[in-house]
Parts: sequence; structure tokens; C-alpha cells
Amino acid sequence: MKIKELLPLVKVHGRTIYDEEKEALFCNWTMSGITLKVTGKSLSVKVLALSDQIPGMPGMPTPPRDYPCIGAVVNGELICRHECKEGEQEILLWQSESETTLELQIVKISENARGKLGILEVGSDGHFEKYECEKPRMEIIGDSITCGFGNEAPNNSPEFHTGEENGFMAYGPQAARALGYDVSMVCESGIPAIVPEHPMFPIHGMEDIYAYTDELYDQRRGVTPQKWDFTKNHNDVVVINLGTNDSNPIRFYRHFEEIEAMEKWFAKKYKEFVLQVRALNGPETYIVCALGSMDYYLYHHIRDIVEEIKKETGDQKICSFEFIPINVMFEGYGAMGHPSQKTHDRMARELVFCINKYVKGV
Repeated sequence: MKIKELLPLVKVHGRTIYDEEKEALFCNWTMSGITLKVTGKSLSVKVLALSDQIPGMPGMPTPPRDYPCIGAVVNGELICRHECKEGEQEILLWQSESETTLELQIVKISENARGKLGILEVGSDGHFEKYECEKPRMEIIGDSITCGFGNEAPNNSPEFHTGEENGFMAYGPQAARALGYDVSMVCESGIPAIVPEHPMFPIHGMEDIYAYTDELYDQRRGVTPQKWDFTKNHNDVVVINLGTNDSNPIRFYRHFEEIEAMEKWFAKKYKEFVLQVRALNGPETYIVCALGSMDYYLYHHIRDIVEEIKKETGDQKICSFEFIPINVMFEGYGAMGHPSQKTHDRMARELVFCINKYVKGV
């Protein structure tokens, strides 16, 4: 069944775009996708995969192309995963010897900037029923840490591969499942919260793209970015884990005497971004301004900004939260010095603690 015909029967997760020209539902953000209810013996999906080419750092070779990874989730378990090839392909996600009724989530488990994934059709030997299940919603805004960058790579591997990036097991989705939330992810490796005062190279910040459904895909296909409808997609909790990539342009700046001014620039712009998140989500959403588990250079600014906002606006539905740093001895590293799966497991427990304490009051 073509995805457009199936949409009235499914639940859509995360920020997705239906591309009329390609007749595909593009689920590009980590953990975006659909949940459906099917009765039958098998389920397959036809997808359109588009690779991405990440620019190399100045003076470094251009990295190889990246391809999106898709997974299937049943009863909270990732039952299969597949790294897609360029173009259209059909993938068998589930098969049973006897006719079974089940709820299955088709989900993208790799990140947006490293391969786009369009769902064209979903096939089964059985029939689809309407899936109905409403949960509170948590949105995680972040960088490579939030994406699950290389969380399944060998210890401190010097290379990144989307087949070793498992967003389903990243700290945010783990915490959301434990708390009973649906999850939405807006995360991109290398992205800072704000564009620094003196960028090391051309870069956008989360402040530039958060208001849009999928600015990365719209830019690729050359159309005006679509605004995300926050009213129809209410977030009960928003977790911002940004600031790690904001630190390097400051502490590595060649003019030491300007560093203090650059920190003040970050503080001013980060505050504006948090207020943007508040304005877009409305007064009832709880906002967690977190940092970790790799770098803490700017955390004191984040903490102070949260207190300023609370004092100036009376907003009490906001807090700061500091993840415990990576424990190299017991957790090791994922790819390129990023958190390993052990670190993500621990961060998930920390985030559950944070939400229970500050949001749920338990």
C-alpha cells in the first residue's frame, strides 16, 4: 500500500515531510517514522534512500558518503535493522510462521545529516487496521551525542559509520520509553546551539533550524523551509542538550583577550534560543537545559541563564541539568571520543531521574 493511502491508519512519530514529487514520507530525523497495526505473516517496506556527503574539516580528506539506517520495533524491542543503499529498495522487516496481529514501528535510527529516508510503500500478506495510542511527548534537541554518534563502534574508533549509530539506544529515546513518552528528535552532529561570534568555518546553529520541520531536507531539495506546527504536535517536555560544539570556537580562538566577550555572546544568544523554544512550545511545556557528557566549558553560563529566565519571566517550568562525564575506565568510548553505549545507558537513567524530579515531582 502506498504510504499516502496508509497515513490515515498510522501514527507518525517525529518531524516528517510528505514529498509530493517523490510520493514518499521522508523520515529523516533520528527516531522519526510510523507505527502501524497489521494482521498477517509478514511486513515489508519500500523505501527511497538518499545518501549524504559530509564536508571534511579544513585540510582533511572528504569523508565517504553516508547512507541511512532503518529499523523495526515491536514491543519496545528493535527486532531488525538495515543500512540502506542509494535509491529504491524493498526491505523485509518482520515475518512469522502463523498469522499474528501486532503493532510495529518503522523507524530511522541514523541521523538526518547523514542520509535521508523516504517511505514509499508498506506491504503485507495480511491487512492493516487503524493504530490508536496517545502518549505524552518528549522532544530531544541536540548534537552528535543526542544522535547516538558511533555508540556501537569499537572503543574510540577513529572512523564513523552510520551502521554503528543506533539512535534507538541513544540516551533520549531510552529515557522516553522508560517514562512512557513518545519521542521526537531534532539533532545533528557538529551543530552548536548558536552561531558563534567568530565561526571557525561556515556553520548553522540550532537557533536557525529549530522552528522548521526539516530545514536540512528542504535545503537539499531547494524549497522554502516549512515551519513546524507546534500546536498540533505539542511537546510536554523539551530537553536541550547543546553547548558542546559551542565551546571550541571560543577556547581555540587566536585572540585570547576576546574570549570573555565571546562567552558573553554565547550567553546572550543561548538565552535568546531558549526563549525561542519557550515561545514556540508554549507556557505548559517543561524545558530542561542540559549539557554532557563530553564537554562542560559553558555549563556555568547555561545554569546562570536558566536562573535569569526564571527570575525575569517567572517561568518555573524550566531547569538546568548536568550529565555526569564519560567514565572512560568503566564505559570506554564510542567512535571518535563520543559516548559508548554504556554511557548512553547511564545517561538515560540520569535523564529519567531528572524528569521524575523536576517535571513529575516524584
